[in-house]
Amino acid sequence: MGQLGKVVGRIPVRRRAGMGGFSVWTLLVIVVFVIGVALPALRAIPSLVEYFSVKRAASYAKQRAANKREVADFFEKQAAIDRITAVKAEDLLIREDENGTIQSVDFSYRTEVPVYGPLSLLITYSGTQH
Repeated sequence: MGQLGKVVGRIPVRRRAGMGGFSVWTLLVIVVFVIGVALPALRAIPSLVEYFSVKRAASYAKQRAANKREVADFFEKQAAIDRITAVKAEDLLIREDENGTIQSVDFSYRTEVPVYGPLSLLITYSGTQH
């Protein structure tokens, strides 16, 4: 019979070296991966969206403002529009040159993302707008 294996009725059945499909262990690894990696990543998406909003608001404030007070005002207005709660205008580090021109606007903050029960991710965000 050789490669054909056994004959079912009149049709020979070929045996494959490795049958396709998932084993129980493969399924377990996939479930552990989804619970351990993908779920926390999905829960962190809102904080990542807020980070990009903070970055955009800081850039907007730096481009429009002529002094530190205006940077804070523009940032607060944009933060209200984008519903930014992680950073306030007083948290910004605004750097000026000797002429009073805004050189950069820096920010840094931490946010806690709950994952399961008492387990949380602590993420530190920072950025500089030149």
